[in-house]
Amino acid sequence: MTADPSSDLTSLVERARGGDREALDAVLANVAPSIHRFALRMCKNGHDADDVLQDTLMSVAKHLGDFEGRSALTSWVFTLTRNACARRRRGLKNRPPVSDERVAYEADPAPTPEARAAGQELVAALSAALDGLPDDYREVILLRDVEGLTAAETAAALEVSVDAVKSRLHRAREALRAALRPLLEPADAPATSGCPDVVAMWSKKLEGDLSQGDCASMEAHIAVCPTCSGACDALKRALLACQRVRGEDVPPAIQARVKAAVRAWADGTL
Repeated sequence: MTADPSSDLTSLVERARGGDREALDAVLANVAPSIHRFALRMCKNGHDADDVLQDTLMSVAKHLGDFEGRSALTSWVFTLTRNACARRRRGLKNRPPVSDERVAYEADPAPTPEARAAGQELVAALSAALDGLPDDYREVILLRDVEGLTAAETAAALEVSVDAVKSRLHRAREALRAALRPLLEPADAPATSGCPDVVAMWSKKLEGDLSQGDCASMEAHIAVCPTCSGACDALKRALLACQRVRGEDVPPAIQARVKAAVRAWADGTL
């Protein structure tokens, strides 16, 4: 039987809270990639993202003993990350944006040249689309659709209600799909009137908030309406691209710098 990664992390957290240095290192290594991805997209600058990573990991190390587990560790960590990003954005607003090369893309194991080119094009478009979203839309997409937090975990990280998360998420997904429309939807798709809002309905389906009857009606409409079918397909492809952003490792030089800073703090030399 495969071990539950979440239970392993919980065990590491408990050991780290008890003063186990190796467990603390493992906890920080576990959360670092997600922090860095989020910071890259929210700060839009690689240098600032690296500083946010160090600031956040230092906060985790210093305050892990205060973490009582009333929310998920991921929610608590992303709350710290959001605060670090907000401080950085307030202080440094004129840095050049992060390169699209810093956005990871987990390609198929053996992609064809055409598939690789299409994937790279989608990554570039996704990066631009995310950068163009308002901050509140971007962060809910990052937490829910990139990092895979549950609606409840996302709500805890953003310090809002689950209903507010879902409402914001539906609007953010529609905005993301609209930004990617030139790439993902046929240019000659006919304009329609009187169609249901299938994109919002599909988003609600993903959150488990669409009734069985409404779901059946949506699927029946999609089956006969090429425009709405294309819109739903575009949303699905956009969200799949978001999932593929996961898996990026923190650059080794940044890992070494941050680890040295945390070690120095732990050794009482800061």
